[in-house]
Amino acid sequence: MKLSLPVLAAILVPLVGCGDREPRERRELPRDPQRERRVIEPPVGNVRPLPPHAIRADGVGPYRIGEKLSVLLEQLPSGPRIAVFEIPGLLHRSLIRAEDNTVLIGGEPAGTATFVAVVGPDVARTESGVHVGSTKADVIKALGPLAEDLEVARDPRLIVPSTMRNARIILHDDKVAAIIVAADPGVSLRGDRPSQPACPRPASTERGFGACLTGVGELVEIVDNEIVVRAAETGRAIVPLRIPNKVVFAQPLRMTDGRDELVVVTYTEEPQLRRWSLMAYRFETGKIVRSAEPAVLYQVTSSNARWIGADLEEVELYLEVSNHADSIEVGGLLTTRPEQGPWRDVVVISPVQVPRRTGKSVPAEGVDAGTPDAADPAEDSGTAQTHAKP
Repeated sequence: MKLSLPVLAAILVPLVGCGDREPRERRELPRDPQRERRVIEPPVGNVRPLPPHAIRADGVGPYRIGEKLSVLLEQLPSGPRIAVFEIPGLLHRSLIRAEDNTVLIGGEPAGTATFVAVVGPDVARTESGVHVGSTKADVIKALGPLAEDLEVARDPRLIVPSTMRNARIILHDDKVAAIIVAADPGVSLRGDRPSQPACPRPASTERGFGACLTGVGELVEIVDNEIVVRAAETGRAIVPLRIPNKVVFAQPLRMTDGRDELVVVTYTEEPQLRRWSLMAYRFETGKIVRSAEPAVLYQVTSSNARWIGADLEEVELYLEVSNHADSIEVGGLLTTRPEQGPWRDVVVISPVQVPRRTGKSVPAEGVDAGTPDAADPAEDSGTAQTHAKP
């Protein structure tokens, strides 16, 4: 069927009009609700740095020397983390345990931190990588030569890096067992300086160490409890010293006249007692004499050890001896270590003063230098009184 033009126009006109016409109601698209701006709140409580911490001259990680112990204690998780270590004549310290007992912070009770010790292998290290477990060779390679103070005699198991003079490193089987940084390492780093030209010490050998006791240089050998002083050039025995107790160490100590005296730290053990003592000798007019009477330095009993939570056989001392004009100063570290396991405690002990002899000197052995036989110095009774520093 054909549509006429008028009819077709009548159909198209309404369709065109429909395309131009606005809808009566515009349909609104759904919108998401307005989101609130996110605000990140600061964490509740203390934010603690995680190991490994840096061992520096002023502390270990967040544990700084000079900070109040109460402030450092607040940084640690809740729980018993502080103990008071007290043994009359030996130490009086508060000790904080951190990082699962691998970092120890100590100082005077209710005072500030005066030392920080590291006894764990992975918790802290120096910038050059030295840590508990490093070898002695590693320490020297990383931190440089060991400090050599003529006026300080030191237990060979206790070393001091020349680049960290306030650090003490305990060696066990030639490996680092503990690293301690301290405001006061325990003794004067340098005692009274010689007023006379210094006498050079001969180089040490496998058999003995160099000393300058007579003014020309000697080698000192230790065999069991006997010490033999030999002429460095000829090897001739000048004098033997028979020591009545176990020798912990013997070292030369520079005096103010430019020569050395020989200091000997000894150790005795009884069923309920451990005792550390000191003897000192020098040469005068060709004879070896005592420069200080035999003196008891420190002693620990089974009861004392229990006060610090240890058995007597777990207690060990690492001592340093410093020269002064009228006395010898002794200090160092106390450690406790179970038979199996790492060091548990490392604490700086209180220094003591051993007075030097005054007046007429008493021959140590009662023989002239060069005579091969000698008397036992233990035959002389009496010991010098030591005085603990406040």
